[in-house]
Amino acid sequence: MATDVLKELDDRIQASVNKIQQLRRDNEQLHHRLAESEKRIAEVAAQVKVFEQERKQHETERSEIKTRIEKILARFDGIDLA
Repeated sequence: MATDVLKELDDRIQASVNKIQQLRRDNEQLHHRLAESEKRIAEVAAQVKVFEQERKQHETERSEIKTRIEKILARFDGIDLA
């Protein structure tokens, strides 16, 4: 009877050890996935920053072009064609 109790205890301990090892592997995989995700997020954030800078540059250029066109049109308005 005592050997049965020891066998059951040994089985439970082994099952616990196996579970701990599996959890450690899972944890390591999750850490790896998290690191990869953080890396991708940083890459996308850098791209967004570049796109934002380009957008601002385009807006500035657009504004400058609009101002130039308005000045040209104002000159035409000042010409008496009659």
